[in-house]
This record gives sequence, structure tokens and C-alpha cells, in this order.
Amino acid sequence: MCLSHNIDSRPPGSPSLAAALRPNHALQLSVELQESPLFLRVSDCASGEVLVELDGTTNKLELREGEDPSNPTRAALSQIADQLVTALAKPQPLLKHSPAAAIPTALEYRMTEGAKDEQRKTRRKLWDLAHKLHCPVIGTCLDTDELRGIARKVAAQSLDRVTDYDIHVGFVAAAEDKNPLSLATHKVLEKKYARHVKRFARAKTVEKLTELWDKGLACGEVAATLWATMTHPRCDSELKARAFEEIHMLSHQIGAGQRADLKRLTQAEAELVQLRRDFDSAQHRHRHQLEARDQQLLELQKRLQDTEQQRREFAASTAQLRNEISELHTRAAQRHSEQLATELAERKQQLSKTLQRLEVQQRALATAELRATTLHTDNKELAAECAAMEQFITQSLNVCDGCEQSACEDNPDLAGRRILCVGGRVRLIEQYREMVTRCNGRFEHYDGGVEDNRQRLDALLLSADAVVCATDSVSHDAYYRLKRYCKRYEKPHVFLRSSGISSFTRALVGMTG
Repeated sequence: MCLSHNIDSRPPGSPSLAAALRPNHALQLSVELQESPLFLRVSDCASGEVLVELDGTTNKLELREGEDPSNPTRAALSQIADQLVTALAKPQPLLKHSPAAAIPTALEYRMTEGAKDEQRKTRRKLWDLAHKLHCPVIGTCLDTDELRGIARKVAAQSLDRVTDYDIHVGFVAAAEDKNPLSLATHKVLEKKYARHVKRFARAKTVEKLTELWDKGLACGEVAATLWATMTHPRCDSELKARAFEEIHMLSHQIGAGQRADLKRLTQAEAELVQLRRDFDSAQHRHRHQLEARDQQLLELQKRLQDTEQQRREFAASTAQLRNEISELHTRAAQRHSEQLATELAERKQQLSKTLQRLEVQQRALATAELRATTLHTDNKELAAECAAMEQFITQSLNVCDGCEQSACEDNPDLAGRRILCVGGRVRLIEQYREMVTRCNGRFEHYDGGVEDNRQRLDALLLSADAVVCATDSVSHDAYYRLKRYCKRYEKPHVFLRSSGISSFTRALVGMTG
């Protein structure tokens, strides 16, 4: 059970921010009661130190807050003890009710932090935190300038004579309950660490909050992490104790680090003084060296100017010589170029004539080759026609005596097929017919579109077994109609270059072969 009693623990006469803002601050106590045998112990909730022990059987009271009777805490504890002894001197209410009824009504009961943690659903305010947490929270999360700014707004008076320690103690004392100073401090903390509070609000469990606490310390955001964790509704007693311990040890480490830094600073200042002496000495030496080098530099610059003058004269002479040489080269090149141009023009003229002769010879060669190819083809065709004609004539001259067969076995045999002759010379038609008949075939003729109509050609093509067309005496219409028909129906056909007997004979031989 926790109770509070208002006391002022500062020595008389010392300036106090708490005195300027509120008359006193609360001392938070823990009271332990035992009904049988009756026993009472009062401890400081912040430090856990036992302050008062009271034996109800003997009414023996023991105070442990020093021996100085002027100590304000001792005076307050004495006042509390006197009230407890007076209450314990009346046994009826104590026996009729619980041991809590023996506590004076002037004392204020407070719930333990564990019960608050179980019931809390909203974030804690600054005055909702345990009193022992106010010191690390205010000292870590707000610097002295921020505290003085808050104090000036609330107290509306000068705080120049108040030390930083007094400012800190005053704010810690004022944070125990809700008042203008604690309310203003809470608002500044909420505004300063709003982003972190919003991020920590996503933690719905103690484990997640602990994880955020560890991450915040690891990345160096100690102040923001401390405020967001301590005011979080899921921050339990274990996490509070851990945070308090880690912040407490961190303050020791920072203090030790500051002392080490101060020692190193002192050593660095001594080294700096020695380095300055060495620097001044080296600077003096370097100044003399620079003066000597400046003198040498002036001499070198003078020599450089003389050398530069000589170089310019030499460059001018060299440029003149180069111009003369260039002019000579230009003239020589011009003469040589004219010579080469004349020679090139002559060579181009000769080449042009040679190319013209070559082109004439190539055209003549191409014409000769084309004529030779044509003659060779014609020669082959004429040879074939002659051979066929010779064979046919030989068979015609050797007519067997008394032979009654219409066709000889030695002649080409058309096997009774109908041969259609399209075009050809009119005076050779009967000879065509005689030759087809002697080769055991039937002859049909179409004049190539001169007198016969077009429909007759279609009928003759339909009934013919093979077609012979003399291309030198046929119309274009009959030629293309015959060609399309034979190609479509795959009918054997032969196109003759001329209408001579030899060409017709060769076509018949080809059909029988």
C-alpha cells in the first residue's frame, strides 16, 4: 500500500523552483500492515529504504531517518508516527475493521503500480509515473534550457539565481501530481516525441514494446525511447524496472565518459600548448627559409627573363627559316604537282580509249557468243530434223512390193492416235496428213484462227490425243488458248519454230518415241 505526505526536504533559505510553483512536494511512502501480531513498517517507495517500524503490542516506535531533529523528513515521519500511535491506542476500530482502518485519514492511499498496469488502457501522464521514474525521465528527455523555458512560462518570474540542479529538483518534485508545471512539462514531452509515441503505439504487447525499447537504445534514441516506453499502457513493472536500471547505468557510463573526456581534454590542452610552441619555432625557421628562397626566386626569375628573351629571338629566327623552307617546299611541290597532273591527264586519256575499245570488244564478244549459241541450237534442231526426215524418206523410198498394210513397221507408230495440227502452211497440209496416216495416226487440222472459228478449236482440243502447233503461222489467241488447255489437262503438245516438213517430221518422231 502506498501513501503520500507533503513535506519540503530542502534546507531553509535555499532558492527552490518548487517553492516558486507549489508550496511543497509529496513524499511517496509504502506501508506494510500485519494484523496479528500487530506490526507496521513505513518505507520510501522510490528507494525502498525502511523509514519507520512500529510494534503494535508494545507501541514501540523506531525512526531511521537520521538523528537530526531539524530534518524535515524526520519531522514529517514523527508526525505520521504520532498519528499511527494515536490510532493504535484505540483497539476497538482496529479489531472491528481491518488494519487499514487504523491508518489516519490525513494519509492518502494509492494503488500499487502492478494493479494500475493491469487496469490501464490509455497512455500514462507524467504524474501517473512512479516518483522514482520522474528523475530519469525529466533529466534524460528534457535539457536545462527546455526546463527553464517551461518554468518561465509557468512561474512568470526570473529564474537567474536558480541553479540547474534546483531546476531539475523542482520539476521532479512537481511531477508527482497534476499541476500547472507538470501539465506544461507533459505537453512539451508529448509534442517533442510525438513521432516516436505514434510509432510505439503500434505495440500491442509487452514483448513488442520491449523489442522497440531495445531497438531504440541500439540506435541511440534514448530520450524518445524512454518517454514512449514509460507512458505506454502496456509497459509493465518488469519493463519499467529494466528501463530504470539501464538508464541509471547509462548515466554512470556517461559520467565516467565525461570524466575521461575531461582528462583527455586536459592532456590535449597541454599538448596543444607544446604544439603551439613548436609551431612558433618552426614558423620562425620557415620564415627565414622562405626569405632565402624568395631571394633565390628573384635571381631565378631574372635569369628566366633573360633566357625567355633569348628564346624569343631564337624562335623568331627559327620561324623565318621555317617560312623560307616552307616556301621552297611549296614551289617544288607545285612544280611536281603540275608534272603529275599532266602525266595523270595523259594516262586518263589512254585509259578512256582503252576502256572504249574494251567495251566495243565485249559487246562484239557477247553478240558472237549469243549468235554462236543460237547457231548451235539451230544446228542441233536441224540435225534432229534432218535425221527424222532422212529416216522417214528412207522408209518412203523402200516400199515393199505387194504390201497391203497402211503402215509399215519401220515407220514411227502413232498407234491410231488423233493428231491435231494448229497453224502451218496451207500448201503443206496434205503432206502433214499423209505423214500422220503413214505413221498409223489420224490427222486433224485447225488453221490457227484465220478462217476457222474459236469454238471449233475447243472441240478439236477435246477430241485430240496430241497437239502440234506451228508458232510462225498461228494467232496469239489460238496460241494462248491451246497452251492453257494443254497445261490444264496435261495433254501432249509440241510447239514448232517453223512450218517445214522437217520440223513436223521431228515432232511426229518425238511423239512416237
